[in-house]
Amino acid sequence: MIPLHRVAAIAVPVCCMVVVGATSRSHQAACPVRGVWELMSVSSNGIDQPLKGLKQLKIVTQRHWMWVGADAKRDTLPLKSEADSVRRFLIGGGAGTYTATGDSYVEHIEVFNDPTWIGKSWKATCHMAGRLWHHSFPFPQDSTGVARDSIAHFVETWRRVE
Repeated sequence: MIPLHRVAAIAVPVCCMVVVGATSRSHQAACPVRGVWELMSVSSNGIDQPLKGLKQLKIVTQRHWMWVGADAKRDTLPLKSEADSVRRFLIGGGAGTYTATGDSYVEHIEVFNDPTWIGKSWKATCHMAGRLWHHSFPFPQDSTGVARDSIAHFVETWRRVE
């Protein structure tokens, strides 16, 4: 007969290995997106799309995200037309909550420059490479975030600022 203290010494570590092994396989870590990000590049269907002076920032906290973007040279516009004025004073953006699981990143839109997107979810994949976040998604998506007759696949590359 094996003494009880020896059974406990063998059973507890084996039990914990089974629990830890099962837990790590069934739960994927979230993509670590918390931080302040600056948009570095955008490609569509594998073709780089120049930012043309557009500056965009994204701030992601534990539960919320906020994105803002504007033409970086707005102060040099001549203001000779209504279009010049709109471009000079226009700042785009949005905010809401998000979920991140494994390589899935989904923004739940609460505030957005296009009001038709409010209340919708935006599904993307998430891949980290050092200080870079590759945010990839099809466009357009339907109201549930599913690709709808997608005409393009975008990859945004964000650089961690903070």
